[in-house]
Amino acid sequence: MGISNYDITATSLRTERTQDYELSILTGVDSFAYIIRDRTANRLLAYRSYDFDPQEQADWPAALARLVHTDALLHGAAYGKTVVAWDTPVMALVPRPLFSPDHPVAYLEHLTVIGLDDEVRHEALQAVGSELVFSARREQFDALGDHFGEGRPQHVAGGLLTAWAARSRRLGQSSVSCAVRGPRMFLAGHRNGALEYFNCFSYTNAQDSVYYLLLAFEQCGFSPARTPLYLSGELITSGEVYHQFYRYVEDIRFSTYATPPATPPEFEALPPHLYFDLLCLR
Repeated sequence: MGISNYDITATSLRTERTQDYELSILTGVDSFAYIIRDRTANRLLAYRSYDFDPQEQADWPAALARLVHTDALLHGAAYGKTVVAWDTPVMALVPRPLFSPDHPVAYLEHLTVIGLDDEVRHEALQAVGSELVFSARREQFDALGDHFGEGRPQHVAGGLLTAWAARSRRLGQSSVSCAVRGPRMFLAGHRNGALEYFNCFSYTNAQDSVYYLLLAFEQCGFSPARTPLYLSGELITSGEVYHQFYRYVEDIRFSTYATPPATPPEFEALPPHLYFDLLCLR
């Protein structure tokens, strides 16, 4: 079995009221996470994150089916709104004037080999005037559709880039933003809302993560001594990645959602930056 990192449910959640709730899911081959919000009260009701072990990753559709079947909040529940996003490093950001929907696979072929069993999807990002193209195994997309329905194609990076750009624009600020979940880190640099840099990296240790972080500062021409870094995802201040970031960056802040949900007592000890990426899904 994999590892359950967080599994918190508020006592105020009522299974008979799921039509009033929104279920937001973020998944990749190695992880699965979700939040449940009361849409009428903008109140957080549940957060769970789970890491699939190597054996589960090898047969991901079956592992997902088991996870859904054993989770009472997912199995058989009908939510008023369900949003599902994919987390994969196989993606490309294409400026809108250069994008053609006729052959989206062409934008990923320089990154990896796209096989016959892969499926390429894309979503429009108005905030950055680009199209986000990404891929995963067709059986994985099908498994998500079987359990949660076919929604619009969505990648976690889309919500993050939109939220990061809005914050930079609102504050008139230059900044670097970093989201970490599992072995991946999404990095972007903004200047007054304009995107200066964006990339995704898989890292194996804290030293690798620092290298990729400082690369983002360098590519933007920002100084780690003067430009703030906004962090989100499953990072804790006692962890080695945060410790290494703190050695090199003067101003570290945690991302906060523009209209954060109210939190019940069960969530008082849970930092909201842990589920910031899930709040950004739309």
